[in-house]
Amino acid sequence: MSLYCGIAFRRKSFWCYRLLSTYITKTRYLFELKEDDDACKKAQQTGAFYLFHSLAPLLQQSEHQYLPPQHSLLELERLLRKFGQDTQRVEDSVLIGCSEQHEAWFALDLCLNGSSSINASLQKPEMEMELKGSFVDLRKALFWLNVKDASLLSTVDSDFSVL
Repeated sequence: MSLYCGIAFRRKSFWCYRLLSTYITKTRYLFELKEDDDACKKAQQTGAFYLFHSLAPLLQQSEHQYLPPQHSLLELERLLRKFGQDTQRVEDSVLIGCSEQHEAWFALDLCLNGSSSINASLQKPEMEMELKGSFVDLRKALFWLNVKDASLLSTVDSDFSVL
């Protein structure tokens, strides 16, 4: 019996250390991206972007749930060009997290005027039609999303207020 308890305890502590190790690795990676502009630009090439309009996240309805779609850098640049905007708007994006595999996640508010754009605002109805989704008030969206997505998107409000 004691052998079984010892194995169970070691297995439990192994998973605890694994979770801490993953957390520390992700934290170090995010710190590197925040401190090194070149590393951050490189991460944008393979990262994912969440889109906002006046701090309202873009959500798409899939069956009985709402999901915030992720966009690649190429998709985002295509969208910005389509609406006559400068692709430099990508530089106004904010780092909000990363996956376990170190895929960086960024948020870009298409309505806020940023440093690299004079008239950065895009028309909300045109954007919603093109993206096949709706920009939903953040407070309402937090109730519609799963815990992981709600937690990630809730950090955006404080990040954009820094701009």
